[in-house]
Amino acid sequence: MNATLTWTTGYEAAAYARRNENGTVAARAKHALMLVGAPLIGLIAVIALSFVGLGVLVWVAIRALPKRVKDVALFFAAPFIGLAYAIAFPVIGVGVLMWTGVRAVAGK
Repeated sequence: MNATLTWTTGYEAAAYARRNENGTVAARAKHALMLVGAPLIGLIAVIALSFVGLGVLVWVAIRALPKRVKDVALFFAAPFIGLAYAIAFPVIGVGVLMWTGVRAVAGK
């Protein structure tokens, strides 16, 4: 199997231009700055993401707060409400028993 590689003049001109572009002082300075700057940009992004994530979490919590305040308040108040019922039920039961007895006596 024979394969031939043909080069056009456009490709040769583009390759020559790329070789000369990378050889200029400005291009080398640009590459050096990118070599030094890219890790720093990545580091800034990683550090900033933690603060941005925390900010988003706080924002979502603030937006959900009015919807959940009643639920959270009832969650913390439930034991005290139950205690109030446990204390009040015997008193209410005795009161109902007395009221029923008074009505029974008055009805005779």
